[in-house]
Amino acid sequence: MRTHASALARVGCAAVGSVYVLIGAVALVALTGHLIEYADPSRIALVLTRVPGGVVLIWALAAGAAAYAGWRFLEAIGDPYEIGTDWRAAGTRLAGAASGVAYALLSYGVASAVLASPAGRRDASEHQQQQLVARVLHWPGGPWIIVAAGLFVAAVGLVQFWFVISQSYARDVRMRRTRRGERLLRVIGGYGYAARGVLLCVVGYFLLHAGATHNPAAVGDTDTAFDVIGGGVIGNAAFAVVAIGTIAYGAFMYANAWLYDFDAEMGRARS
Repeated sequence: MRTHASALARVGCAAVGSVYVLIGAVALVALTGHLIEYADPSRIALVLTRVPGGVVLIWALAAGAAAYAGWRFLEAIGDPYEIGTDWRAAGTRLAGAASGVAYALLSYGVASAVLASPAGRRDASEHQQQQLVARVLHWPGGPWIIVAAGLFVAAVGLVQFWFVISQSYARDVRMRRTRRGERLLRVIGGYGYAARGVLLCVVGYFLLHAGATHNPAAVGDTDTAFDVIGGGVIGNAAFAVVAIGTIAYGAFMYANAWLYDFDAEMGRARS
C-alpha cells in the first residue's frame, strides 16, 4: 500500500506544484496590466482552454490534484504510514482527510473550466461560490455554517504559519548531497507556506464576513484575495511578495515530488 501511496503523492505533488506556480506567475503578470483577475485555479484553467494543448494540460493538472487528494484519503483511512489510532493520530488523520477534500475541490475547480463554455466569465467559479453561500444563508442556522466554514479555512491558514515556525514541512525532504541545498529548500518551503497561509486567512475572512453580514457577495476566491492584499499602504509590494511566495510553494511541492522520503520513520505524523 505504501508503494501506491507514494506514487499518488509524487504525481499529486507535481500537479499541485504546477497549479501554485501558475497562480503566482499569473498574479505577477497582472502587475504589468495583463491577465488581470486570473490568479485562481479555475480562472487559470479558463485561460488554458484557449491555448493549443491547454485542455490536455488542464486534465493532467486535475488528475494530478485528484491523485494528491487520493493520497491524503489513503493516509487518513488506510494508515499506510502506521500513524496510529490514539487521539493525536486521529487528529492527524482527520486533518489528512480534510486536506483530501480541499484538493478534491481543487481538482474539480480546474476540471470545471473544460466543462464550461469557452466564453464563460472569468469569475464564474467565484460567482458559483457566492450562489452556494446565498442558498446556505437561507438554511436554518445557515449564517453560522458559513461562519464556521470561514473559521475553518482561516484556521488552516494559521496552521501554515505553524508549519513555518516548526519547519515540520521539510523534515522528510532531504537534499542528500548538500546541506546548503537542504537549507535552501527550507527557506523556499517556509516562504511558500507563509504565502499560502496569508491567502487562506484572507479567503477565510471572506466567508466570515459573508456569514456575519448575510452578504454572499462578500465571498471571494484566490484572485480576489490577491486584490485585497494589493490594497492598502504597501499595495503592489505586498501583492508581489505573496505572489512570489505562491510560486515558492509550488517549487517546494516539486521538491516533494522528487525528494520526499515516504519510508522515513514509519509511525510519524506528516505535515
